Amino acid sequence: MRLFAAIRFSPAVEEALWAAVRDLRCRGAGTFTRRENLHLTLAFIGETDRLAQAKAALAALAGNGPVSLEAGGPLGRFGDLWWAGIRGGPALEALAGAVQNTLRAAGFPIERRVWKPHVTLVRRWRGPVPETQVSPAAMTAERISLMRSDRVDGRLIYTEVFSVRL
Repeated sequence: MRLFAAIRFSPAVEEALWAAVRDLRCRGAGTFTRRENLHLTLAFIGETDRLAQAKAALAALAGNGPVSLEAGGPLGRFGDLWWAGIRGGPALEALAGAVQNTLRAAGFPIERRVWKPHVTLVRRWRGPVPETQVSPAAMTAERISLMRSDRVDGRLIYTEVFSVRL
């Protein structure tokens, strides 16, 4: 199974991000992220049959305390992929680092590139440079979710298989 660790959004943050996706749909074409798939990836685990070890690694992070984060502002891009940035300062960066290091210590091959907190809104964008903005929305992340990624009838389906309270 294909796994990743993520923060799932509050209704307010989800709605701010979804409004940006709706605006992008009016301005061009591409493969848009489905509302139920909006999330902030903390660590991509990839294909593994070691679900129990992934759960145990994340469980070790319980009780670290919640983290505040905020969506808002202009979009960014990686080639033809457009994303919304997420701000959370040193506390969010420390949480992502702890998740990645804990998973590495459990033997998972987590990438070592610099983590940039973002949410993918559209892939394979075709259209002019969008002037879309994400309205400011804040939340407190109180848990980390271990998510499974499946492709069903050509659609990505993300399912929470475990969570740990911060």
